[in-house]
Amino acid sequence: MTRCRRGAAFAVLATVLAANGLWAGDRPFPYELKKSDFWLGGGGAGLAGLGALLHAGQGKITLEEVLALDRNDVNAFDRPATRNWSSAWAGRSDVARDVTVISSLLVSAAPALLRAEWSRALTVSVMFAEAYAVMGGVTYLTKTAVARKRPYLYNTGLTPEERLEALDDPKASFFSGHAAAAFAAAAFLSKVFTDIHGPSAWSTLVWASSLSLAAYTGFARVKAGVHFPSDAIAGAAVGFAIGYLVPVLHKKGSSGRPRVAVGPNTVSLSLGF
Repeated sequence: MTRCRRGAAFAVLATVLAANGLWAGDRPFPYELKKSDFWLGGGGAGLAGLGALLHAGQGKITLEEVLALDRNDVNAFDRPATRNWSSAWAGRSDVARDVTVISSLLVSAAPALLRAEWSRALTVSVMFAEAYAVMGGVTYLTKTAVARKRPYLYNTGLTPEERLEALDDPKASFFSGHAAAAFAAAAFLSKVFTDIHGPSAWSTLVWASSLSLAAYTGFARVKAGVHFPSDAIAGAAVGFAIGYLVPVLHKKGSSGRPRVAVGPNTVSLSLGF
């Protein structure tokens, strides 16, 4: 695992250096902070704080509950995950998530910092913090509300005592916070990179590599036995939506406000980006 983390650190550093070189040919910076950041930032932080508070200590499980579980009660799509348990895969998911998140923030903001473009760096950093806060709040609140039991609890290859003591949040399966964090970071990085540099072979590479690493994160969580496939898919969808929409809401000239259009026999509602 130490060797894996060293490789991850090298990958992040190489990515930052490459991004710094690419920033030399920037187009006009496409983002700006707006009045809506007061409620988006404050609301996101409040949501994350409330979610963490409600989630703390929630979802404890008893030995009797563990003994009563039957993997046949799990839907056919998710059922194979009840046979998984691997601390090695759990460690890999941590590394993959961390690399994706750290790369997203550094590649987006560090080049501006290195070139003393403080306004750009502040704008991107605030956007990232808002996306991550909203993602975290939605994740915690959903886990608390759904209280889905993790797949390893159904794994009869582990003793009931091992299942009982494996994690301190056994009823936090839906949805995967690792997948949500990784996909939020991947979508944020890819959207910001594309908006700044324009569509190119480089932007395609950023999209493909970041989303592949995020997908690996979700896959590793399933292999570790701590999430069902549907948990990872739902987390990916939520994270991607948040990571993509936050930069869109900060585009110059976009209000981010709902628009209603009414015409003959039609009524439509859309966000004004």
